[in-house]
Amino acid sequence: MVLGTAGLAGLLTASGLGLARLGQGLISPGSLIWIVALLVALPLALMVGYRLFGLASASYRIDRDGLYVRWGLVYEQLPIGSIVSIQPASEPGWPQRPAFGFWWPGCLVGRGRTDPDQELEFFAGSGQRVIVSARGGRLLAISPPDAAAFQSAFLSATRMGALESIPVRSDRPDFLLTRIWKDRVARALILAGLTLPLLGLTVLVLKAPGLPERVPFGFGPGGEPGPLAPPGRLLLLPMIAGLIWLVDLVLGSWFYRSSSERPLSYGLWGGSVVSAALLGGAALYLTSTAVR
Repeated sequence: MVLGTAGLAGLLTASGLGLARLGQGLISPGSLIWIVALLVALPLALMVGYRLFGLASASYRIDRDGLYVRWGLVYEQLPIGSIVSIQPASEPGWPQRPAFGFWWPGCLVGRGRTDPDQELEFFAGSGQRVIVSARGGRLLAISPPDAAAFQSAFLSATRMGALESIPVRSDRPDFLLTRIWKDRVARALILAGLTLPLLGLTVLVLKAPGLPERVPFGFGPGGEPGPLAPPGRLLLLPMIAGLIWLVDLVLGSWFYRSSSERPLSYGLWGGSVVSAALLGGAALYLTSTAVR
């Protein structure tokens, strides 16, 4: 886990060094790699951070009334009478890791499938895991600090009986980005706004070997190509488009919370697509006018 966090920090640092090459006017495949690495590293850092938060806040408790699992913003509550069994995950037939989800050894979060094709949810860290089987086909894989003591506490609770009837609860965070991703129009606009700057960066890198040492940058009052500059400066155009996309993504997500203001969200996301197309077209036109 420490190695993974350190590696991510190194990736961010290296990305910053790669972007610094813009000031030197360099266009190379390495420039594209560092920029894409930065774009990938930022959401990856958020995902790793949330998983680490889940590990830090993980708790498993059982008493005479029920079982309680907390993992980050996830909360599971099962009445003791609804629990059929708690058994070691090492027994044959149980998946040892999730088939779906973002996880790594020591942080097992996601969903797997058992032999009867039942769904098994993982909320487990390092250590010995147990499988909680509940009525209705619910299966949870958790990792209490002392698995044997946890199973013993379950047997004692079932023998003594519940003191209070508690309801079944299965709380999941309602992430705004999840709702946006399920919206086909929003998803298409956001992906298009991100794809166009990346496509522009790729085209500039591919055309770089054929560019002279100085290329036009900008336009004059009459629309003619502007003064000459190092070719690396052209990378600023798709990067500005990417910055516009990021700002519009944040603002659009803010307005998306209210159904009455969602047209503003679509307008912002659509505007980032138009901006990316215009800036990308400008970069391509300026490279076509460059003479070696």
